[in-house]
Amino acid sequence: MSKFFIYLSVMILVVGLAGAVYLNDLEQSKAEQIGVYKAQAVKSAGSISGLVKRWRKLVVDLAKAAPMAEASEDWLVSQKSVNKELTSLALYAPNHLQIDQAKTPPLGYAGLGLLRSVETSKRSQMPEVHMRGSEGEHVAILAPVLVQKNVVAVLLATFDVNELLAQYKEMQSSSSDVLFELKQSSSVIQAVGDNAQTQSEVVAEVFIPGTRWRVSIRKAFKAFPLTAIDVLFYAGILLAITILIGVAVGVLSNQERKKALLEKVTGNHEEGGHKTLAQAVLDDKAVEDELASLAIEPAQSQTTNPIFLKEGSIEVGDEVPKSIFRAYDIRGVVDETLTESLVTKIGQAIGSEVKKAGKKKVVIGRDGRLHSLRLSGSLAKGLQASGCDVIDVGQVPTPVLYFATHHIEEATSGVMITGSHNPPEYNGLKIVIDGITLSGDSILGLYERVLNHSYEEGDGAFEKQMMLPDYIGTISADVRVGRMMKVVVDCGNGVAGEAAPMLLSTLGCEVVPLYCDIDGNFPNHHPDPSKPENLEELIQKVREEGAELGLAFDGDGDRLGVVDADGNIIWPDRQMMLYAADVLSRQAGADIIFDVKCSKNLAKEIARLGGKPVMSKTGHSLIKAKMKETNAELAGEMSGHIFFKERWYGFDDALYTAARLVEILSADFRSSTEIFAELPDSISTPELNVLMEEGENFEFIDKMLAEADFDDAKVVTIDGLRVEFMDGWGLVRASNTTPSLVLRFEADTEEALETIKNRFREMMLRVKPDIELPF
Repeated sequence: MSKFFIYLSVMILVVGLAGAVYLNDLEQSKAEQIGVYKAQAVKSAGSISGLVKRWRKLVVDLAKAAPMAEASEDWLVSQKSVNKELTSLALYAPNHLQIDQAKTPPLGYAGLGLLRSVETSKRSQMPEVHMRGSEGEHVAILAPVLVQKNVVAVLLATFDVNELLAQYKEMQSSSSDVLFELKQSSSVIQAVGDNAQTQSEVVAEVFIPGTRWRVSIRKAFKAFPLTAIDVLFYAGILLAITILIGVAVGVLSNQERKKALLEKVTGNHEEGGHKTLAQAVLDDKAVEDELASLAIEPAQSQTTNPIFLKEGSIEVGDEVPKSIFRAYDIRGVVDETLTESLVTKIGQAIGSEVKKAGKKKVVIGRDGRLHSLRLSGSLAKGLQASGCDVIDVGQVPTPVLYFATHHIEEATSGVMITGSHNPPEYNGLKIVIDGITLSGDSILGLYERVLNHSYEEGDGAFEKQMMLPDYIGTISADVRVGRMMKVVVDCGNGVAGEAAPMLLSTLGCEVVPLYCDIDGNFPNHHPDPSKPENLEELIQKVREEGAELGLAFDGDGDRLGVVDADGNIIWPDRQMMLYAADVLSRQAGADIIFDVKCSKNLAKEIARLGGKPVMSKTGHSLIKAKMKETNAELAGEMSGHIFFKERWYGFDDALYTAARLVEILSADFRSSTEIFAELPDSISTPELNVLMEEGENFEFIDKMLAEADFDDAKVVTIDGLRVEFMDGWGLVRASNTTPSLVLRFEADTEEALETIKNRFREMMLRVKPDIELPF
């Protein structure tokens, strides 16, 4: 009877485990399918957005030319004949209040509403499909005719809706079990796919930039999608498992019998006492016969093959260089100070900290460096060895990894394999545990775990998940671009090369890509937008293309460089003035954080706008911690890390920042040069660097602080030494990412700038007479 209950219990356990595995696979398969459909919809949205952007630009250009036409009717006819995409063109006087269905194009109530919107906003309106289901169905786009910023007329242009629908159908899948609906408000403009899915759940939606349209994806997922063949297959597996369990139970039962019989051979002194010689012989003969019937084999000594030992029990001989455990991340030279086996151990240490925080899921991602894929595999191995479940989002910019830690349920921890803007031979890890970006002592805590082999052990799961479509879709739903902009995008062959052009195109921009092929050798220029020399080709391309804006991304997509329409570099502290004005227009009195390298004009501008300026230490991890402490809505540092909490998640995200910048600039009809020119500016240097030996930069700062003597200025020592004079300031601090000093100077005049440089030069030469200064 006991054998039966053992057998039954094991059967129930096996069936339960099989069911759990099946349901997990089912959910993963569902998520992957939705990801594929969503990526397809994003691609479709980008294509439609490009078509509409071309139409809208044509209408805006025609509206600009309209006031110069001497005879409006003749001009309308001539423009329609020249621009073959137009199906009709009409001009309406301001305050027009009557519908006119007989006119071409017909003017109904929807068109009349758009007329009012154009007159009120003095801007072109997003396209709409009018007269749906009738012969006169068309796409309507309206734009104001302006004279000295006053609306003197409204231009109504229509386009063939079939061209839009043809483009939509071409981009969509012919899948027989999913329905893609192109919608305007609650109305379906066009549906492609399985019409039987009309009443199915909407599993995802993608908004089309520059329009009020969206693509809704309908799909009914079966709870248990098994075919007859599947049932037979799984039944066969279950039968095989049942037989194996039966055999195992029988073997275990025989082992119990063997054990009892062997006790008879050796004698049970506690129960039976001493036996006579005759009795012992008789007992031994009976035992011998039964042992023979059970075919007992002689006992064998057992050994474990080393390949089956737990990795945590293997002593790996790699050294653990403390120098790679830096202030904000872990970073070293691959195969020298940062090896695959060391990354595995670091992964197990990270996983141990995740488990300590009461969590289990960890998202991992990687940049496009040549060694990032294999290091990502080593990281996953270590995390799983700690008992953590790994979700791999693949080759993505760092902000997409951060986004995943907010987007995936219960996955609040993440690790990014990236060398950021460092040379090709470098790589590293940026780490988030339970929503907190690790820095300082937390990073050193991982070093101590690795050094002391202090790990949790387990066997975590592994899965892959697409995240880029969700990321782009979420930003597209948040950011609204008011007019089309031509933007040059320089990714420096970094990992943002796929995502940045895709995002900006989806938002409705005309994107001119520059070095957007992901190449870990970085063959064109270093992916560091904080250095002027790395922006030279972007500046040239902006001028060649007549673009309104140039955007540069660093190697992992979390830092942004900006160039205006005339090719002027807009450093991040001046960008921050624009972002602060936008945020404070909705969040009055909010804290705005900036680092010690930023212009004094930024603090003044934040205060003028009604915000509270807060100076912080440099470092993305430190600034994120400061944002949590102060509940700030916006933060930024001179290197190009910008952090939006207002409408976003508060992590440094160059792609989202680029989208917000385009949103701000597109709401104004002036050029980007004119807009930035209004912001206060001073004469300043970019970041300057002085290379030193490892650790020497921190010793230098300590000595310099002791030597500093500035009675005529305000001295700030929250991060290095910043000295603020009446007519400018200077800064020298120790870099936490490379063994170097970082310097910057700003003043009201060239003379004042040179004076401040000279005072810093004299002080630094006193501390280290042989120092080579770049100023």
